[in-house]
Amino acid sequence: MDAGELNEHLESAIRQLLAERQQLLVMFCRAAGIAPGPAGEDEKSLLLRLCQLLMDYAALWQFEVHDELAREARRSSAGSEMLERVQPILVETANTMLDFNDLVDSALAEESLMDLDSHLSSLGEALAERFEAEDRVILAL
Repeated sequence: MDAGELNEHLESAIRQLLAERQQLLVMFCRAAGIAPGPAGEDEKSLLLRLCQLLMDYAALWQFEVHDELAREARRSSAGSEMLERVQPILVETANTMLDFNDLVDSALAEESLMDLDSHLSSLGEALAERFEAEDRVILAL
């Protein structure tokens, strides 16, 4: 694969990431409106969709975008340094996303959404931090 093809593949992966980010944000905002208490079918479906988007987003970054960025960063010292600098943030926020997924699984098994607001708030902060870190890497290239 030559540099032009790599750039095209990277650009395509970034476009896909941004499209999935938008879907994730829409679903996150919808989930933020869920009231505490018993989980109805609509709430369950919404939370399951949010969790699926979280896992898909994390996987897309890790297996598509990150690998391409790492290759591209080898040509750009600024990109390489930025990718290395934000990697701990990306790992930490991926863990937050996984923890939220596990929490939702447990909450839905118990059919109770108590304390969802505080967990959604923490997830929202982690997502904001992650998006900023991803954007810094992308812009550094």
